[in-house]
Amino acid sequence: MGNARPSVLDLAFANPLLLPLVKSWESRLPSTCSDHIPITINLASPSQNQTPPGPRWADTDWEILSPIIESFKIPAAPPCPSPLQLDQWLLASLDRLVALLKAHTPVSKSSPYSKPWWSPHLTILRRESHKAVRTARKLDKPASQEAANTSKKGYSRPLKPLKHDTGQPFSWGPHPKSYGWLR
Repeated sequence: MGNARPSVLDLAFANPLLLPLVKSWESRLPSTCSDHIPITINLASPSQNQTPPGPRWADTDWEILSPIIESFKIPAAPPCPSPLQLDQWLLASLDRLVALLKAHTPVSKSSPYSKPWWSPHLTILRRESHKAVRTARKLDKPASQEAANTSKKGYSRPLKPLKHDTGQPFSWGPHPKSYGWLR
């Protein structure tokens, strides 16, 4: 091997919560005689507006749930209750009602790929845009190509500011002006 530097095993550790945010990991600087080389770790910016999972009321089976709610009976309040007893009675009744609603109402599932700014309107625009592109590809006529381009613009125009507002990725690593600082 001669005077060449022996290979070095570089390791980086991330817990399960941080791992989805790691976009890339690299050492861009040339090798030196030192054992220490700065490593750049690029992290995706966590979504600030990510909504927590919530009930999807539109998908609730109201035909089954309505009679159950109508037959729901609140137990009688304790006679001469103290404020603590009244709170416990009310919370117990509310917990039973919430459990009924949760049992019959599906929950939206938030994922790292879901976009908090996505809307049903964008879903329709996307579907129509892709339909127009497929039709243009199939027909291969200038009029259908023009319709596909117009449809794509109609979809991408409202999407561009929404994507821009979600924030840029940030990175931690060597920087010419601020070594090791978050930039």
